[in-house]
Amino acid sequence: AMRIAQEEIFGPVLTSIPFASEDQALQIANDTPYGLTAYLWTNDLTRALRFTDKLEAGMIWVNSENVRHLPTPFGGVKASGIGRDGGDWSFEFYMEQKHIGFATGAHKISQLGV
Repeated sequence: AMRIAQEEIFGPVLTSIPFASEDQALQIANDTPYGLTAYLWTNDLTRALRFTDKLEAGMIWVNSENVRHLPTPFGGVKASGIGRDGGDWSFEFYMEQKHIGFATGAHKISQLGV
């Protein structure tokens, strides 16, 4: 609940919060209105896959510092923003996608329940 653990701080800051279990660590990590990045340090690949699947962040590094290949998507979740940009992902920001399907020939239209 401390301010330093609840705000999105941009700078060389490390907040260290002790935890007793993996579930508690996940609860602490996700208990913030922000979700731009997250870092996970572990020697257990299964734990890394399980934890990152449940971690609420737009970008996650496992056993690595913030080294981003520029064509990969950049962006967060929750109050850290929506959508992604970077590389091909940037096109989404400038586009409104629409799907239109045309039947170009005669065909039977199936009926539900028949």
